[in-house]
Amino acid sequence: MQRATPGMIMSEDSFFAELRKRKVFQVAAIYGAIAWGVTEIIVTVTEQLFLPTWVSTLAVIAFVVGFPIAIFLSWTFDITSEGIQRTTVSSRRGKVSIAGSMVLLVAFTAGLFLLIKPSVRQAEITTGATAIVPNSIAVLPFENASQDPDDTYLSQGLSDELRDQLGRVSGLRIAARSPSVAAIEQGLDALSTAKRLGVANLLEGNVRRQGNLLRVSVQLIGGSDGLAAWSMTYERGPKELLSVQQSIVEAVLAHVLPDSELIEAEPATRNVNANELMLLARHYEQQVRDRQVVDEDTLLEAVRLYREATEADTGSALAHSRLAGALLYLGDLESAEAPIFKALALNPNLSEVQNTMGEFYWARGLPEASTAFARAVELNPNNADALHNYASGAFLSEEWHHQGVDQLFRRALDLDPLSLSRHAALGEFYGQSGRVEDVRGVIRGVQELFDNAESYRLIGWLKELIGEIDQAIAWTIRARNHEPDNPDHVLFLAHLYAEIGEFETALQLEPEPGLGLLFQMRRYQDLIDDAEFLMIEEPHDMGVRYMLAFAYQATGKFESAIHVLSSTGLPDTLLNDNARTASEIEGFATLFNALAGIGQRETSEMARSLAEFFDQDPWWGDIGWIGLYRGCTLAILGRNEEALQSLVQARKASRLLREPVIRDLFCFRQFSEAQEYQDILVDQERRKATLRERLPTTLAEFGFEL
Repeated sequence: MQRATPGMIMSEDSFFAELRKRKVFQVAAIYGAIAWGVTEIIVTVTEQLFLPTWVSTLAVIAFVVGFPIAIFLSWTFDITSEGIQRTTVSSRRGKVSIAGSMVLLVAFTAGLFLLIKPSVRQAEITTGATAIVPNSIAVLPFENASQDPDDTYLSQGLSDELRDQLGRVSGLRIAARSPSVAAIEQGLDALSTAKRLGVANLLEGNVRRQGNLLRVSVQLIGGSDGLAAWSMTYERGPKELLSVQQSIVEAVLAHVLPDSELIEAEPATRNVNANELMLLARHYEQQVRDRQVVDEDTLLEAVRLYREATEADTGSALAHSRLAGALLYLGDLESAEAPIFKALALNPNLSEVQNTMGEFYWARGLPEASTAFARAVELNPNNADALHNYASGAFLSEEWHHQGVDQLFRRALDLDPLSLSRHAALGEFYGQSGRVEDVRGVIRGVQELFDNAESYRLIGWLKELIGEIDQAIAWTIRARNHEPDNPDHVLFLAHLYAEIGEFETALQLEPEPGLGLLFQMRRYQDLIDDAEFLMIEEPHDMGVRYMLAFAYQATGKFESAIHVLSSTGLPDTLLNDNARTASEIEGFATLFNALAGIGQRETSEMARSLAEFFDQDPWWGDIGWIGLYRGCTLAILGRNEEALQSLVQARKASRLLREPVIRDLFCFRQFSEAQEYQDILVDQERRKATLRERLPTTLAEFGFEL
């Protein structure tokens, strides 16, 4: 080892003496504290005011760049009673140390910048425009140029039909309806619209009907330069809209896919009368779907028109498929069966037909749903609805944990980025998978794209998924204040307060508690009374039956629980490997708990048999409510050590576990004295208490009061 020489010691003494004299350490400490505090404030303000993420990133960069400047100034100048004066160097070695220290300072700053550069770059990628996809087009809503507002269905219907017809062309990517509509509503110009939607071409136009003359003006615009690549005005008779539609499609394909072989894109129908009926029917149906509220009168009018369209053109697979889709949305499964199978017989190679077929199977709880959705995606990889449905089906099957499901949800969202339901589905998938940071990423995406009551409540729900219920309450209050006449906001708010044990506040919001709130409060007898009445009033609501069965099981009425669950089709629906829902899984677990609770040899064997089937399912995970039910399953099988370990794993979930399930499932009674079981109860109560304590501060940050 080299011994330190007197010269080395003197250099070090001189260097640190200069640092102390020039108060560099004090300035660095003060600068760091101020930078940290201000950055925290900026990050908070950025989130609350929905500012882009680059604002906070820019602040960090500014403080990094400012650090060497502050240190240099503290080295060079000093504040005295006589004002700001340049500091003198007290030794020759001090002068030498200036150069060395400045080199180190610059190197440190450069290293810090390189450290944060990947995060900055990632923020740019996240917040930047969507990449332009070759051979892509967005069909914007056509304008109704008529004097009569009743002709709106013609302009909107034509653009929707063009979008669907072009979407059936292999090799052409079509932007979904919702972002195309939003681009017009936001008043974006052509270049901004193309950049937002990530398309190379835009198709826009208007429709005017005057007496017996139909005038359609249309133009194809380049997404890169905003210039019209093709335009045309058609003047036809009132019954010639279908021929105009076909001409537009052929012209667009000739410009967008000029080097492809002859492509034929069939319209939904070639019957003029059927086409007119389908345009009007779709107009009514879309009104209902856009509001996401089942307006029966409007939807029944759409059904009537679709049915007339199928009579006008009995060979149109899409007319029958759309009739079935409207009936499914209405909840009339029986009436939907004939038209969807008719559509399948007419043309099984249409993505829309296969997707509607999958929705029918899904509503029936049949395993063929997944096959139909997969076929719909195969026929049209750009069908956002089919991608969404296929991913949702896979999510509730043994494939849910595979990366492919993540990609399906992502593809659906990329195609339809302004659909809140796409963001919600992806966020739920991440939340149930325990991917907290990915959920936060979805939340940031929602904040950047939306600013309405529905998006606020969605953020609240996603916050609940990751256990940040104080934030969830604040966002839901914002939704309620923005849309005070919507009772759904108030009901969800009551649910959130009940989650953290604030039952008094929950009851103030929901004075006549529904089944969900009664369940959270463990008021099982009240739940039983209400659910028994609702079973008569709403006999097809399986959720009511599952909740009633749980209440029976929790109060020791095991035979009644088994009877109610048998009426839902359990256990056959899961034993036959049909599509699973959360309610079905919970109902199945309630069933084998009720069987075990009876305590007879025969029923106990049946309970173990069902639990053994459940345990073999590769769908299981160990986090959150899934791990909770897995622990229950293992307890029924007598594998108590494994069951307790599953409870330990379940505690790791960021989302709060449901207290009624922990406390009142029969399988957990044997663990009442076990330390692992007591730990999970204590942990949940501690987390709730922390959230209650944090809530006033969180609400104050949002500008709300308790």
